[in-house]
Amino acid sequence: MRLAILENGHRLRARLFIRSVRRLSGQRLDPVAQLALYRPRFFGAPMFAFGSDVLRGPSYWTAAEREFMAVFTSRLNQCPFCVRIHTETTRVESAGQLDVDDVGSVRPQLAAVLPLLEKTTHQPESITRSDVDAVRAAGVPDEAIADALYVNLIFNVMNRLANAFDFEWDSNEHVRLGAQVIHRIDYKLPRLLMR
Repeated sequence: MRLAILENGHRLRARLFIRSVRRLSGQRLDPVAQLALYRPRFFGAPMFAFGSDVLRGPSYWTAAEREFMAVFTSRLNQCPFCVRIHTETTRVESAGQLDVDDVGSVRPQLAAVLPLLEKTTHQPESITRSDVDAVRAAGVPDEAIADALYVNLIFNVMNRLANAFDFEWDSNEHVRLGAQVIHRIDYKLPRLLMR
């Protein structure tokens, strides 16, 4: 269900930014950024600040590994919009080294955390200490487990929003450009727009 307010209910400075992006890139601003710019103090600013820190801040996990987790969670939630962009972003961040269709392409520690993310997504009430202990046994430190769960949290929220609001990409080129922008800006929109 596309809400018209998310397409044209932005403040003047956000509308100008959205139009500028379209003119300069030939593509519309992606729907997640448009959502963030609608009432930014309510949702966009805090979510993008959290997302930037979790997805690009210091971590045991590389940016590419966190993007891999994003694809993994997005597939569990059946969110084609997020799967497309984060598959491409994983490719960009890993320089093609990680294959989102092959868990064998990731280091064992990342493979070990995926069952915990799956359980957190589909059966959070059934998580026990043994689930976390299994990840620890693979050599994953507690801080890295927390970081993986934060990535999972972001995409359990964003996947639902993307599905509920019918987010779509206009073309494969739109996805490619979107991944390049994420790579360049590290999930940070201009502060002026987020006030």
